[in-house]
Amino acid sequence: MRRAMCILAAIGSLAAFVPAHAETIIDSGNEVLDLYTGQGKLIEADAPVASVFLANPDVADVAVKSSNYIYIYGKGAGQTTLYVLGPDGKVNYSTNVHVSANTGALTAAAQAAVSAGKVTVKAVGGALMLDGIVDTPEDADQADKVVTSLAGQGAVVVNNLQLATPPQVNLQVRIAEVSRTVGDELGVSLNGSGSGGLGSTSAFAGPFSLTGSVFKGSAKLNYLIDTLAKQGLVSILSEPNLTARSGDTASFLAGGRFPYQTASTSTTASSVVFEPYGVELNFTPVVSRRNQISLKVDTKIRELDFSNGSTTTTQTVPLILERSASTTIEVGSGQSFAIAGLFNSKTQEDVAKLPGFGNLPVLGALFRSTQFQKGESELVIVVTPYIVTPVSPSDIKTPVDGFQESSFTGRNFLGQMSATAPDAKGGVSVRALNGNAGAMLQ
Repeated sequence: MRRAMCILAAIGSLAAFVPAHAETIIDSGNEVLDLYTGQGKLIEADAPVASVFLANPDVADVAVKSSNYIYIYGKGAGQTTLYVLGPDGKVNYSTNVHVSANTGALTAAAQAAVSAGKVTVKAVGGALMLDGIVDTPEDADQADKVVTSLAGQGAVVVNNLQLATPPQVNLQVRIAEVSRTVGDELGVSLNGSGSGGLGSTSAFAGPFSLTGSVFKGSAKLNYLIDTLAKQGLVSILSEPNLTARSGDTASFLAGGRFPYQTASTSTTASSVVFEPYGVELNFTPVVSRRNQISLKVDTKIRELDFSNGSTTTTQTVPLILERSASTTIEVGSGQSFAIAGLFNSKTQEDVAKLPGFGNLPVLGALFRSTQFQKGESELVIVVTPYIVTPVSPSDIKTPVDGFQESSFTGRNFLGQMSATAPDAKGGVSVRALNGNAGAMLQ
């Protein structure tokens, strides 16, 4: 009897832990309803529809216009869940709704927007990725605009289009020795304010100064330099031209190599080492889809400091001072910028200590200048980038195209030293060649 009472007490204590109301979670199941953005589907219910629950109204929306039909349409990429309840409160229908962009239609639209090439649109992690190869930056930009507009508000579009032939950038570099009296003589400041100045925005901090471009084209700046050269205030040292593909680096080095002999040890013999010095410029242009040139400029100056060098039994080894700076600027095709302040007064003092400085390419003329040695001038580098497009040789004409040696009769009896051969593609247009620069036909 006592044992039975203990069992009943244990059962009663267990019953106290049983919840009063059990909860039941209704799973949406494995069924999936796929929709494109903007696409709708009509669902026929097995029983009258009393209530509809949609988890994320930003992904899809529903409309119940009849007791047995539900209209659902996609609004944005994503996932949501749909539950349909009958009059008795039971779930009659449930499904997982997946809404994505119609990549097939977007691919067709993007392909139609480009002049040549192949474009595909893929859905990757909730974003739309443009992939393929096109001919021009304009085609890539147009395909991006079409997909962005059709994908709808809030769509993330990643443009991964590549160019079949990356654009090339020609860098016209003018290295000049500029008198410090330029501003006083002509009222023009290279750092300056004024209608002809290069702008005062400094991109390089420290020992260098890089003046930003205010010139809308290179004509004004080149005309200014030519005018200063005629006045004796500017001496053109070199005018190299560098060409690089978009994304590649073009380098220019004006300087030399200083030889010195290393000390010998018990295990290694003495050898001669050449250390470079001078001005090194690295330009990395990147052409944007707006035909703007994003130009990364790396400048490095290596100078020989004999006052702080070391002396051996055979020679004096100078200390090598290195200064470097890097910046990225954005200019249009044909706009110019200038780099100045590359050398300081210490450089002018060391010039006289090493006669070989005067024989350096480009910089030798600067170091031989008495104005530079007296601190009355400085080195200025002006860079003008241009976007260039390769053309067929047949499309390039010169004023001497079609000229040929005159015949015996023409030379001796008619006084003709040359004759003109007919051009199958048409003559050279005088108007096409006439202008501010280039050749002219009379």
